[in-house]
Amino acid sequence: MNKLFATILMTMLAAPAAQAREVTGPLERGQHRADARDTLLAALGEATVACLGSVSPRDYRVNSARVLERTFSECTTREASALEEIDALLGVQVSREAQEEGLSERFAQVWTAGSRAFPGRLVQQCPTWELLHVIDAPTEERIAHFASKTGAAGIGKEYRWYKVSSPQCGSSGVCAVWHAALCGAPFGKQFIVWLDPASSSVIVDPVWWLTDYEDESGSPFTKNGAYRHWSSYYGEIPGAHFAHVNREGETCTKWSEISQKHFTDRKWVLIDCGGGWQCMTYCN
Repeated sequence: MNKLFATILMTMLAAPAAQAREVTGPLERGQHRADARDTLLAALGEATVACLGSVSPRDYRVNSARVLERTFSECTTREASALEEIDALLGVQVSREAQEEGLSERFAQVWTAGSRAFPGRLVQQCPTWELLHVIDAPTEERIAHFASKTGAAGIGKEYRWYKVSSPQCGSSGVCAVWHAALCGAPFGKQFIVWLDPASSSVIVDPVWWLTDYEDESGSPFTKNGAYRHWSSYYGEIPGAHFAHVNREGETCTKWSEISQKHFTDRKWVLIDCGGGWQCMTYCN
């Protein structure tokens, strides 16, 4: 049994014990040693689900320039706008800021490891995903809750609960969840964070700064003057630096190697991803 299989199996065996806890607040998951660049791969997985209704190691490939690229031309669901999210997450790899942080190298490393470990003969068809509900969306109440906290405790995330199924697995929740985890492995350890074979479901938890929330009245995060994205506290130092374009102008935190401290008054600014295309924002 390789390392990927062992990790997924251990997570599935731990699910019943975790399920016994009352889920009334944010689900807890250790991210102390996480590589914050993997949040972008996790967001890519979420956008791929919205676009294709599933995820698979065949959805992307590492090209000759060692840059991750998609292998499909359009979305198969009604979420056509998801393709814009996907292209932004892929396009940021060639930005100056991403090149300085080795983002494309990290994408290529994680994707290659996950896709090579994928048992294609065992999993004939990756499961389809159906969104059941969202926990901790950035409502006024939840934003106020996180605004009252600092550091890692103030990181806002939402939890999207999906039912997974496939013809190959039939009514077996264990099979469906197992296959979903294997198919999602190339998107990294920050993608699927909860496996529940009993209900044939999985949970992903995108950080708020990588979501596209915005309406006619503006961003929900700017309506609370005390809220900031504690992005530099995510995972290992220096933390996360990239965010969705809709987060432009919002407050973020950034680690300084020179000062050896977190600055809490930085802003997300638009960055050039080639030819003047401003595909994402960067905490600066």
